[in-house]
Amino acid sequence: MSKKQPNQLANLIDHQAFAGSLLPKNLANTLKTLTQATAELKKILAETLPVEILNSCQVVGLTAEQLTLSVSSTTAANHIRYLQSAYLQLLNRESLTFRQLNVLRVVVVELDSKNPSFYEQSVVLADSKNPIKANENQPLSQNTKRTIAQAANHVTTDKNLQNALLRLIKDEKS
Repeated sequence: MSKKQPNQLANLIDHQAFAGSLLPKNLANTLKTLTQATAELKKILAETLPVEILNSCQVVGLTAEQLTLSVSSTTAANHIRYLQSAYLQLLNRESLTFRQLNVLRVVVVELDSKNPSFYEQSVVLADSKNPIKANENQPLSQNTKRTIAQAANHVTTDKNLQNALLRLIKDEKS
């Protein structure tokens, strides 16, 4: 009897189901609800939203009063925010699912350039005013300074590296 091989073109969830690992029931239900809400939203807004925005738009959060959408660009987020009240009125009027909505939030999810089929782990909120950049010069925390000092004194045997680490901590204090 030959062992059945999974379909290489199947999506990740199909591969996991084939392997016997399924999503937990609550996550599967949430995924199903959000997928259905996305399909309904796209159907309702197909005439009013530009195709480029519609293709990247996904429902990522849904409560009785708040709808959270993700889009792939800041321009798309700004477009939706600008016409937010019109979109809310249309959704309230056309759908039972979206009848009670009062708030429409939009987040920008940047696609990974190496693999555009997966979202990056970091989600940048489009409405944040001061995003913190990782490469900005920020002071070291006390915990980080202690860790560096311990590494310099107890772990590192190279004198040049030890001196450089101790200088780093000393420069931070000034």
